[in-house]
Amino acid sequence: MAASELDRLNRSTWSRESTLEVFAARDGPIDPGEALLLERLCSALAGEPILDVGVGGGRSVPLLRRFSDDYAGIDYLEEMVSLTRTRFPDARIEHVDARDLSPFADGSFALAFWSANGIDGVSHTDRSRVLSEIRRVLRPGGFFAFSTHNLRHPLSGRPPWHYRWFLCPPRIALLRASRLRRRAEAYRRAASGVQRGQGWGTLVDPAYEFGLLTHFTTLAEARAELVESGFEPEIEAWDTQGSELASGAETRSPWFHLLARTPRRDCG
Repeated sequence: MAASELDRLNRSTWSRESTLEVFAARDGPIDPGEALLLERLCSALAGEPILDVGVGGGRSVPLLRRFSDDYAGIDYLEEMVSLTRTRFPDARIEHVDARDLSPFADGSFALAFWSANGIDGVSHTDRSRVLSEIRRVLRPGGFFAFSTHNLRHPLSGRPPWHYRWFLCPPRIALLRASRLRRRAEAYRRAASGVQRGQGWGTLVDPAYEFGLLTHFTTLAEARAELVESGFEPEIEAWDTQGSELASGAETRSPWFHLLARTPRRDCG
């Protein structure tokens, strides 16, 4: 499956009215790990320029604007941009793809924030383009905070009929069984887009009835790709429960949060 086909599948799923309703209902930090990350950034961002990447339905808008009014939010889906503008009419929300941040000058922001594993909706090749663009628009010493799916999680890439999906309370297991046929059909349609590499994979995501192709990575690979993109090697990480993940560690958390920084002095 070409990257453009991956885009079409994910865009189609995210632009559905039912998906937009889910995004509109979200509020507050997505998990304790994100709450800790935001607390970590609080003192460093007072009044500083912030780029909110992949705003979705606007959940992150009030979380970040409490730090600074110098705020810009972007999303590559017109439907998400329209939804967020409706919810927050006084916020600056633009229709921009993170693979091309040309509307923004070099060194424009103190923070780029991409929550809810949004970066995982692009192909592995495009991921490096995204990191390069984010690195470019951050000033020296600027932060990039984001979350990304964990390839080491026991359910990563598992088809909906895998036994692990049914190791849960009976009520949930019965609900999953009742939806199995529909989920299996969706999984098989998307499975041609599955790709795997060293420390990463583009896999069928169970979200929205197995309606997405999502990038998964190990913590070690995520750290390495940040350094390769020009970020400092001292990268902070937390799991979904807010436990700090040391350098060299791995985790079985479904995703993890990362905080990277551009070099304090840009040597050009």
